Amino acid sequence: MKIILLAIASLTTSAYASDFPVDVFDASTQCTSRMTGTGERFVPPCQFSEVSLDSDQNTNYSNSSIVRSGLFKTVLDYSFTCESIRPLSVRYNLTAGVDASSSNRVSGSRSYENSNIELTHGFTNSILNFASLEGNTGFQAIKPGCKLTVQQLLTYPEPRYFNQLTTHLVSYNNQLKLLINIATPSSNHINLISTIDNTLSTLEFLQFDIEDEFLLDTVQVTIADLIESKSHLTNNCSAGSSSTLCSAEISNLRNFISNSLVFNEGRISQLYNFLNEQVSWLSGKPLGRDQFILSNGLNKLSSQL
Repeated sequence: MKIILLAIASLTTSAYASDFPVDVFDASTQCTSRMTGTGERFVPPCQFSEVSLDSDQNTNYSNSSIVRSGLFKTVLDYSFTCESIRPLSVRYNLTAGVDASSSNRVSGSRSYENSNIELTHGFTNSILNFASLEGNTGFQAIKPGCKLTVQQLLTYPEPRYFNQLTTHLVSYNNQLKLLINIATPSSNHINLISTIDNTLSTLEFLQFDIEDEFLLDTVQVTIADLIESKSHLTNNCSAGSSSTLCSAEISNLRNFISNSLVFNEGRISQLYNFLNEQVSWLSGKPLGRDQFILSNGLNKLSSQL
């Protein structure tokens, strides 16, 4: 005769700080033990408690707009080893603000393996909620060792986004440095105009690859100002024009470039401090290639300091 075992789920809520690993579900403590002809088994009812976890995140040096407008990554590392008559799974919601969420369920595996789930989002801390246990109704028997463990829930700068951002900041900075070295009172205006043309070509191409709206706005303003300066230089420095007007225009161009350099190098310094803090904090964490990509971006910024 078959015995039908009905699961009774008792739902409470548990909140955890960033102390990992965290056992979300453990059949040996949350389900009912039964001795069978093949050894101990765990059966319903299972007392599953809803679990909410905050991701671990370092927000030092994160006050600048260039950081807060960037993309971030939250990685959930977990293991769920479970062998049972019917598959067991736990439903979760991973959220990071109103525009980023991942909702699904994680299922037990017969053999131990580490798995991960990634979520890309804006600057905000992520919250992971394990809401319910599924597969624990009806006839069910679970072998010992069935456990869902969160090894790590970590939020950090999205490596490829910030690596690309460092490339753009450095490229823009190098163009400004090149211009300010040419834009001197003794400059040949023809060479200066040629350098402006080359810079415009570089920046006009660069703008289509920039994701950061603040940097994009800065580059587009620079393009507009350089086009205007080129026009003035062409009119005021040609044969028969006033040398005073030509010198004044070169001086205006140099002042504009100098101010742009100060502003951009300030942003480079801010981003360097932030990424340097992140790379140090993330050292030793299992990030794989992400750690290398962030370090690569940091090295690019250091070349400008």
